[in-house]
Amino acid sequence: DGAKGDLVKLNCYKNGKEEARGIGLIIEENIKKNNSINDIAILVRAIYQTREFEERFLKIGVNYRIIGGTKFYERAEIKDAICYLRIINQKFDDLAFERILNTPRRGLGEATIKQLHSFSSKNNICLEDAARKILQIDKFKPKVKFAIKHLLDSINKWRSDYKKNKHYDLLKIVLDESGYSEMLKNKKDLENENRIENLKELLRAMHDYDNLQGFLEHVALASSVDQEWEDEKVNIMTMHAAKGLEFEKVFLPGWEEGLFPHQKSLEEKGDLALEEERRLAYVGIT
Repeated sequence: DGAKGDLVKLNCYKNGKEEARGIGLIIEENIKKNNSINDIAILVRAIYQTREFEERFLKIGVNYRIIGGTKFYERAEIKDAICYLRIINQKFDDLAFERILNTPRRGLGEATIKQLHSFSSKNNICLEDAARKILQIDKFKPKVKFAIKHLLDSINKWRSDYKKNKHYDLLKIVLDESGYSEMLKNKKDLENENRIENLKELLRAMHDYDNLQGFLEHVALASSVDQEWEDEKVNIMTMHAAKGLEFEKVFLPGWEEGLFPHQKSLEEKGDLALEEERRLAYVGIT
């Protein structure tokens, strides 16, 4: 009975990267000129999907905000993984060393960090060198000594691994050998499943770069772009977060077998999950 609305347009793309490029193009050429980009929403099924759009929009200069979530390179597990890579790449990176020192938990607390900082500033050396020196002069408590020695030996091993492996294979080795993967797998909940998906997406992102240095430079650049919340921006969020909201122009990326409907949901809940995915699809479409 109502007035005729716009028909749904279906665009097909080879992969997530092409899809982000295609949607970016539609926004640039067809929407941006006549509409406010505040009226645009990109609704994803899984939070890791935001990365391709964030990368693309940074490249073409389209402002965006993530609603109900954190930007990809600012997510805790992504920062952790990147700090491991940063310290492998450059031993003078004290911030990275401090972040990975007790992640996952190794029983190293504030007292150890204080001891390292104090020794480091007294001797004008980086935290990693401070840890090695304190080990040599045997000034750590027994438990701390064991944990720090194990971490420093691992860092040495990973540096030599990098000479023989691609940077993305190196990350897999680091996540496994540091105990990080195990830490995530041991806690079975939705948040941890999302973290695992985010790390898989990080590995995919690394394939676009020739080496670790190039990738880390890209991350530094992407993380330093600080945008004001208030300006005009494309809204990116999950379909779950979009319930009850309305936008003039809506893009629904990743409607493909395995992602939407989500494979994991189907495996765990069968037909019930399919119904839930259908309701979610309805939220997105309407």
